[in-house]
This record gives sequence, C-alpha cells and structure tokens, in this order.
Amino acid sequence: MTEQQIILSIQTKRLKLSFWEKVSHFGIVAFLLITPLTLAFFHLKDAINGNPQSLREGEIYFFTIPTLVGVFFYILQSNRLKFTEINSSLSRTQLNDIIEKVGTELKWFPEKTSKHIFIAKTHPPFLSGSWGERITIIFATNRILVNSICDPDKKSSVISMGRNKKNISALVKAIEGLEK
Repeated sequence: MTEQQIILSIQTKRLKLSFWEKVSHFGIVAFLLITPLTLAFFHLKDAINGNPQSLREGEIYFFTIPTLVGVFFYILQSNRLKFTEINSSLSRTQLNDIIEKVGTELKWFPEKTSKHIFIAKTHPPFLSGSWGERITIIFATNRILVNSICDPDKKSSVISMGRNKKNISALVKAIEGLEK
C-alpha cells in the first residue's frame, strides 16, 4: 500500500485497492454482468443495423436477475472496504503488543509494517472455506482504522466463513479491553 493510498484511506475511511486488487475484489460483479451486457450488446447492434428485435420470452430474466444480483454483490463488496474505526489513546508499543497477541491467536502472517500501517495475511487450510484474508491496520492520530477482506492477491472470493468479522472483532475487543 502506497503512502497516497494510506492518506486516501484515512480521509475516506475506506480501504484503497490497486487496479488488480479491485479486479479480484469485484470479480464476481463482472462475472454476473457478462450475460446481461452481451444481451444488451446484441440488441443494440440489431437496433443500429436497422433491425431492432424485441426481447424474446425469457430474455428479460437473463437480463434482470444477473443485473440485480450483480448490483447486490457490488454493494456488498463495496461495504467490505469500509474501515472499523477505534478511538484509542494507547501508545504504538501497546498497540503493537496487542496486534502481535491477536495475530498469533488468529494465525496472521505480517506482510508490511511501517510507522503508519500494518498489513497481515492468513493462510487457512485448503478445506477451510476461505482462500485467506488480508488484515489492514492504519495508525492515525488517536485512532486506529481496521479492515479485513478476502485476500485480493488470491482467487476472487466473497465468502470468508466469518473470518473477516472475527479478525476485526478480536482486535477491537483486545484494544477496548486494554483501554478500560
């Protein structure tokens, strides 16, 4: 994650992905829209050639259902890019200790650590129902931004079997437990 992506993530409270990470993260949407876009293309081509065709019986279902499901998955995947914000007055050393403890419990493998960011990934077993998650923690003034999504560097996935929620809630619970 570049410094520019970190700054934009802090400002928008949304995880910024690179182009190919977006392709992976929103891959299901593109897949669902192939059929409706193909149908629309052929009907548009016929209309431009002066031979407009009306929708045949059943075609409307091949257009509307995948489009509606695609919109649903776009909204779902888009919402998963939102950060969970934790207000904290803990020192960076205390936060690092908490992250290390939670990361060890949940089998996080650190990928990048810097002054402003911590990125870790998980590598679950093959039959676990998940290809893995990417946990992103951004350290801002008196707050921490936490996000966990299906790893965009692996196969496109929309299901983590509850692991993304578990990653975030375990870290939030640990930080809030030390704050009290």
